[in-house]
Amino acid sequence: MKIKRFGLLISIMSFSFLLTGCGEPLYAMTEEEEAIITAYASKAVSKFNENQTIGIANARVRTGELDEDYSPDEKEEEEATEATEGEEQVEIDPETGEPIAPAEGEAGAEGEASEDSSADGGYSFTDAMSIEGVEFTCSEFDVTPEYKTKSFLLEKVSGKKYLVLSITAKNTSKSSVDFSKYADRSYSLSLNGGEKTKAEFTPLGNDLNNYDGLLAAGDTKSLVLVFLFSDSSVENITSLELFVTSEDTTRGTTI
Repeated sequence: MKIKRFGLLISIMSFSFLLTGCGEPLYAMTEEEEAIITAYASKAVSKFNENQTIGIANARVRTGELDEDYSPDEKEEEEATEATEGEEQVEIDPETGEPIAPAEGEAGAEGEASEDSSADGGYSFTDAMSIEGVEFTCSEFDVTPEYKTKSFLLEKVSGKKYLVLSITAKNTSKSSVDFSKYADRSYSLSLNGGEKTKAEFTPLGNDLNNYDGLLAAGDTKSLVLVFLFSDSSVENITSLELFVTSEDTTRGTTI
């Protein structure tokens, strides 16, 4: 409504200027109309005041505000205070008066926080793996500059070391379990509450990352997960937390 009123006044003024060429007198505004335009213009200029929220959005005239002896009552002051406190602090460009959008780095940080918040770390190892009929335990972990088996070797990487989790899977059900159904899973490990690192893929037949065999009822299988961390990350390990992600759900367990 206020925008329409202001547009009407601008139209009237423009029309008045056009008529001056024909010898017609200018449109004579009333004191109230002049006061409204003056108040609106002064409030529009405040758009370039960085202490203002969004400038023109607040260009409004309260009842009696144009009177010389006007002063806001307690209710109006409380409303103004609540509106200011409830608004998110926005940085204003002093040249254009427009809000400055957050940097890409800040947005990325928020995205990462959101991703981390989706993980639930309150699971037992077996519940985090969530394979029906199979009980999982992690017997030990080993830190080594290279990982060597009878048929495979992960060579040294400058400035980094391998951390190998030794995991035991036991089928406690009365039927075999097909691990190929769980091939779409991913595994990440966090040391001392730090950044998560995804497991390395290896051609080993007992690598949990790619194990797709059948585990018969009552049988036990020794599996591994291999991670690569910087030397400084593995100097003093006080806690390990494994994260299992499947079907867009992440479950965390403390080892």
